[in-house]
Amino acid sequence: MKRTLITITKTIIFMAGLFSALYIFMPWREAGNFAMSTAHNILQRRGMRLNYSDVSGEDGGFTVHNVKLSGMANISLSSVTIKPELMTSILSLAPVCRITFTGGNVRLGQTMNFGDGRLLLTAGREILLEDMKTNGEFSLDGYITIDTSTLRIGHADAKLTVPEEFSQNMNMMKNFLPIIEEGGTWYLRRK
Repeated sequence: MKRTLITITKTIIFMAGLFSALYIFMPWREAGNFAMSTAHNILQRRGMRLNYSDVSGEDGGFTVHNVKLSGMANISLSSVTIKPELMTSILSLAPVCRITFTGGNVRLGQTMNFGDGRLLLTAGREILLEDMKTNGEFSLDGYITIDTSTLRIGHADAKLTVPEEFSQNMNMMKNFLPIIEEGGTWYLRRK
């Protein structure tokens, strides 16, 4: 029993060292190019287009510049920085990364600025976007889960702030998204 416990401990220490070394010495620019190429192919099969100008390596992650995503809505970002969370990924047995972005705009009939923001992404059988926060005229604060097979919202609880001139369009958006209005404030909600 003692010998088995020592072997398991050594294996855990070895694996932690191996993952730490991979994380520290990872060629982040190449990893970013691979990740973006994979995302491009997956989104293209779903009828969406992803374009970007280049990828640069960061300490512990990578930054993608001039990102444009076209689908039901058109989203553009000046830059997106993606940093994997190694320990959280190991503990949750799913890829987890911290995402920050700058210069965000969304076009839903009219262009609205959602500025800079952040979120924590966990990818498993569903994609969990939590700790979401943006600071523009169109802002989102909360969490959303997305079913990976259908790319539909599973669960959500997020506060939406929209420009006054767009608020009249929100009733039409109810046909596409689980949004509700409570006391003049819009929420993206599905339990």
